[in-house]
Amino acid sequence: MKRILSIILAVLLIASLAACGNGQKTETTAKSDATTSKADDTATQAEAAQQGAKTSADNDILILYFSADNTKDVDAVSTATPMPNGESSVKWIADIIHDEVGGDIEPIIPSKDYPLEYDALADAAKAEVDNNERPAFEPLNVDPTQYKTVFIGYPIWWYTLPMVLETFFDTYDLSGVTIVPFNTHAGSRDGNTYNMIREREPNANVIDGIAIAGSDAGSDSAETQVVEWVKKLPLE
Repeated sequence: MKRILSIILAVLLIASLAACGNGQKTETTAKSDATTSKADDTATQAEAAQQGAKTSADNDILILYFSADNTKDVDAVSTATPMPNGESSVKWIADIIHDEVGGDIEPIIPSKDYPLEYDALADAAKAEVDNNERPAFEPLNVDPTQYKTVFIGYPIWWYTLPMVLETFFDTYDLSGVTIVPFNTHAGSRDGNTYNMIREREPNANVIDGIAIAGSDAGSDSAETQVVEWVKKLPLE
């Protein structure tokens, strides 16, 4: 009888040990699976972060442009820079550059709208120059200092930079940035504005830009001129 009882106890002990072993194995496996899953999640997040950084780094060109029709409230085009399709000549050049080099494109929008009639706009621009004003502009959706190359476009107003561009250069320190100006004009070419930009941004690399007569904007010959100029630029 004792022998039978001993055998029964031994069988029960073996069964108990087997159950504990399976439980420990299951727990160990679960912990291993959880650790693997966590590692996979971490790797996925790191990969996504690296992909985001790569996308940001690849987008190192910015095209900024200012024109009188860059207004907050008025959907119209100044007769100072007319285009047959209702687009300003400066924006027309900016779009060609964007097609060639990609990157981001952003208008510089004055906080106060300019008049859109030619004589009134000319008077307003002259008053700004005479008073050495610094017209405010709306916050940009980008930080120009974070780009390797910044194209900056504008019309020549009273033989010089529009004063809102003076505000822009007072606002941003573009040290180390390559600045590529482009402009439209009515006979004064660049109006020495490329050298003016060099004075405003002495620690930037300012490349000689391109000046297109406003009356030529929209023509095939002017487009070819812009494209050929862009292709010869010493961009990285």
